[in-house]
This record gives sequence, structure tokens and C-alpha cells, in this order.
Amino acid sequence: MPKSKEYVSDSDDSSEEEVKSKKQKREREDDNKATKDEKKSAKKARTDDETVWDLGNNRQVNVRNFKGKYYVDIREMYYDKEGDLKPGKKGICLSMQQWRKFMNVVKEVDEVAKLKS
Repeated sequence: MPKSKEYVSDSDDSSEEEVKSKKQKREREDDNKATKDEKKSAKKARTDDETVWDLGNNRQVNVRNFKGKYYVDIREMYYDKEGDLKPGKKGICLSMQQWRKFMNVVKEVDEVAKLKS
């Protein structure tokens, strides 16, 4: 009867202590891997945590992380068949540089908009 991988060694005369040692080492490696996986999922959860500002009329603003870069996304939303609110095609996604430039002209744009309305 062939031995399982857990008990296979270079020599057939391996002691129980060697077997226990190898098993413990394998368990530590598995624990370390599980810990790394937990850290990755925790990090992902933190980056996925988005604050959303509602602009009314199914429009929203949020800051998204995409491929390690942040963007300000102003988007019209739609409801899918299950009734969930999903982002639509209509909208704009600004890089942080573009967002800062936009914020520098907001007061001017607001003044012009007040004069015209």
C-alpha cells in the first residue's frame, strides 16, 4: 500500500518525530498563507469602501480607486432588473489632477452661472 505524501520521506525509516516536524512546518505555512489572504481581503475591503454623494435625479459623485489611481466619478445611475442601482454610461470620470483644476475654477463658474440664471 503506497504511503500518503504526509508520511513520504527520502528514507523509508523516518521517525515519528520527523513526520510530526514536517507536518507542523506545513501547518505553519498554511497558517501564514491564510494570514496573507486575510490581509489582502482586508486591504481590498478598505479600498472598495466608497463614500457616495447623491446629487438628485439618479446622479451621484464618488471617489473611486481604479488600478491604484483615484478618480472623481460623476455619473448618472440606472436601476437594473433586480432593482439594484448601477452606474450608467452617462457621466465623467476625472483624474485627481483634472479634479483639482476643476476645483480651482468652481467659484468663477458659479459666479457666471448666477449671472446667467
